[in-house]
Amino acid sequence: MHPTRRDLLVLAAAGTVSAAGWTAARAVTGNAPRPHARLAYIGGFTEGEYGLPGLPGIGVARVGTTGELHITGWRRGIENPSYLTLSPDGARLYAVSQRPDGATGALHAYRVEGEDLVPLGRPRSSHGAAPVHLAVSPDGRFLLTVNYDSGHVTVVPIAPDGSLEDAVQVVAHRGHGPHPDEQRGPHPHMVAFDTAGRRVLVPDKGNDRIYVYDFDRRTGRLTESGRAALPPRTGPRHLVFHPGGRLAYVTNELGHTVTTWTYDPDSGDLAAVAHASVAPAGLNPRNAPSAVHLTKDGRFLVTADRGMDTVESFRTADAGRRLRLVQSQPVTAKAPGTRWPRDVALDASDRYVYTANQAGQSVSAFRLDPETGRLAPAAAPLSVPSPSCVILR
Repeated sequence: MHPTRRDLLVLAAAGTVSAAGWTAARAVTGNAPRPHARLAYIGGFTEGEYGLPGLPGIGVARVGTTGELHITGWRRGIENPSYLTLSPDGARLYAVSQRPDGATGALHAYRVEGEDLVPLGRPRSSHGAAPVHLAVSPDGRFLLTVNYDSGHVTVVPIAPDGSLEDAVQVVAHRGHGPHPDEQRGPHPHMVAFDTAGRRVLVPDKGNDRIYVYDFDRRTGRLTESGRAALPPRTGPRHLVFHPGGRLAYVTNELGHTVTTWTYDPDSGDLAAVAHASVAPAGLNPRNAPSAVHLTKDGRFLVTADRGMDTVESFRTADAGRRLRLVQSQPVTAKAPGTRWPRDVALDASDRYVYTANQAGQSVSAFRLDPETGRLAPAAAPLSVPSPSCVILR
């Protein structure tokens, strides 16, 4: 989760992708397709981390015709909005407040009015320390969050006007893994609804498990129905479902891989079928994959790697069961180990990819070729203090 737990400077010596690679791949502007999104929202750390400057609040940016971003304003008055999400209809934005020093986090709701974010109601407790992810139920009635430091999953009802109510459930994870720094306790890192909206899956980096919960659509309550175990020191982080709903892909922060799982929508059972390394052949950097997304046709998967400081594209094969690395592209021209792409966003057109480079103080934009899956810079990186999340609308 935090680059201070790794010796990032050693990665600069590894030179996995040179700055020259960025220079050679000049920004693509000619005949570029127009992005689907018109606005981007940027979350991060208002206090900064690792001695870096902090952002003023939640950033609002216009998306240009060739994918470039232009900051138009900031929604201030929120502490460390490190992760954001939108309601299914895009009319509401929700944000975590990841408070420092183990303090209980908070959840915020906003109404989207043009390029403005209008607060809705009062913030609600996340009922745990370091909320790091959010998901809204498909019907828009519940907001779920995971608290990384304390190991809790929290369910919060959403009122008809989009504001948040008091939590209806807080689920505690238990256990730990063998890594002496990263797995001292449970660390749920993401919450994801399956494609039917019947279940919720939670990868837990701290105890090498993926939890499967039945989701009560009426009450919002979760009932654990199963767990899938990974090898020790794998550290599952983020998950995305294949469009067919019977496969899922999970990035493994400590294992430096993406695992393909079969998923039974009737029983909720998971079974690992393949693993793909995020590192080029012959390299074994101390890297840490972050977020993951899949194109709507299921052909290409994108993720980012902190340490190598790259964005990766994979082509799916064998009916989606396997991944083949297409390209590993540096997120900026800075030396590896200094950029830390903590989040990845995929535009609804499936043609643009964005990375929030927390230590690199920037958000990068790339074009994704729909035929080859190759990535190329779409614009110069946008300077943003301590970004950790970018979402598109």
